[in-house]
Amino acid sequence: MKRKGLSEREIIAVLRTHFESGPRLPLGFDDDVAIYPFGKTQHVVVKTDMLVGTTDVPAGMTFGQAARKAVVATVSDFAAKGIQPRALMIALGMPPPVLLKTAKEIARGLETSAREYGCRIIGGDTSETKDLIIDCIGIGLSASGNIIPRNGAKPGDVVAVTGDFGKTTAGLKILLSKSKMSRRKYSRLVNAVLHPTAKLRDGLRLAKTGSVHSSIDSSDGLAWSLSEIARLSRANIVVERVPIAKDVAEFAKEYRLNAEKLALYGGEEYELVLTVPRNRFESAKRRVPSLRKIGRVEEGVGRVVLVKNNHLIPVHPQGYQHFV
Repeated sequence: MKRKGLSEREIIAVLRTHFESGPRLPLGFDDDVAIYPFGKTQHVVVKTDMLVGTTDVPAGMTFGQAARKAVVATVSDFAAKGIQPRALMIALGMPPPVLLKTAKEIARGLETSAREYGCRIIGGDTSETKDLIIDCIGIGLSASGNIIPRNGAKPGDVVAVTGDFGKTTAGLKILLSKSKMSRRKYSRLVNAVLHPTAKLRDGLRLAKTGSVHSSIDSSDGLAWSLSEIARLSRANIVVERVPIAKDVAEFAKEYRLNAEKLALYGGEEYELVLTVPRNRFESAKRRVPSLRKIGRVEEGVGRVVLVKNNHLIPVHPQGYQHFV
């Protein structure tokens, strides 16, 4: 069936045509965060991320876990830039009637997750809505020139990630299946969905090395993240190995699923995807031991390919999108 309306990224493209006029900003609209100059040596770093109940809160996720996820999604984008978020503001929409128990659970989820990442919630707004909405706005500061872009990948760079993939895609399938046996057997996969983690500490450590040419968080999926770095850097990425989590490989084998597709085309993993000069990779890995090489950057026009059985297979720029 032909899609009638615009996709999420098509809507963003329309909006950008109205917002991009004026002086050039340090980071463009394609990047993880927004940056605005503040004085001669500082930038204000801002990010907003909206969680909506019907699309972002799977069955089995509590209100407290949903609140945590909203914070993690915002913090993860700061992690990709190597910036510490300092304050958060929350716009909260809830359908009536709102029980005291619900309000307290959301408040605890927001407060504990903010504290976990060294942030403080300083205010926000609350409104009556038809669906649960938690819009988390993060604020940080950065010295000029200390922000890792998406578009800095260079030929010869190593492509690396901070962890394995496919956990949330497999975990969501388990939650949707409502199989108690699978939930017990693959509890780590389910936990990846219900209790996500932003790699803020890794992002800050990597930024301090001064070695990272480009970085993005993987909330929209590994394939999409790689494609964005390649497209914006105007270079090709060759994936030599797909970083499939061990539990995901076992789950895929048991249920006759394609483990590579689970790892490439999922989302909400909140890992970091980055490129580092080849001669700096080992020193970066000493700072972040979970860092693993998955490929390389070559001259090109923004394509991503996977080496498999001595053949190059296109990796399509697919990932999670609203409105499709």
